[in-house]
Order: sequence, then C-alpha cells, then structure tokens
Amino acid sequence: MKTILISTGIILASIFSAQASADQMECYIDTQAYDQYTPNECTTLIYGKRNATAVFRVVGNGSDIDSVVWSNAAWSCGVSGTSCSFSIKSFSSNKAEATILYTNGTWSKVSATASFEDGR
Repeated sequence: MKTILISTGIILASIFSAQASADQMECYIDTQAYDQYTPNECTTLIYGKRNATAVFRVVGNGSDIDSVVWSNAAWSCGVSGTSCSFSIKSFSSNKAEATILYTNGTWSKVSATASFEDGR
C-alpha cells in the first residue's frame, strides 16, 4: 500500500510540475526576414533603424486561457488576447510581462525581454 501511495504521489507531482513549467512568453523583433518566436528573450540587429516592432505571445499550459493581462513594457496591450506588439527603440531593453488567467481559476505570470541594435 505504501508503495502504491508513493508511486501515485510521484506521478501526480510530475504531471503538476510539467503543467506548471509549460507557461512561457515568446517574442521576436519584426524584420524583413522570416521571423520566428524565441522563448524568454529576443534580440536582433537591424541596420539603420531607430525603431522596430516587438511581437510577444504567451504560451499556456494546455488549459483554456480566459484572458491575458499585459503589463510593464506591454502595458498598452491592456487585457487582450495571447499576443501583443508595440514599437521599441534601438539599444533599449523592453521587458513585457503578462498574467495568464485560465478558465479553471488558475493563473501564472510570464515575461520576455526584447531589444535590438541598429548597427552603429
């Protein structure tokens, strides 16, 4: 009986930790190239540009997302969908944060940082 309880506990803990660690934010800096999302941080070099568009998205843990509350550098997105974009300046670090609210009543906080250099 003790072995069954321990095994069940280990299985439940691994399922919970896998779900809890699945929340993340990804981003890219919009360029002329085919841009791809990267987790937690995105940087690039765009020659001659002083401003660029940073694009962020949240990736949930598999549960249905009810809403996303954007904050910090992404405050202008307010309460919206799972993606957000805004203009950033060269040589500055822009940390976007979001609180993901799930339909089952749980939530999590995620963040990512975007920056670019203009080749000076």
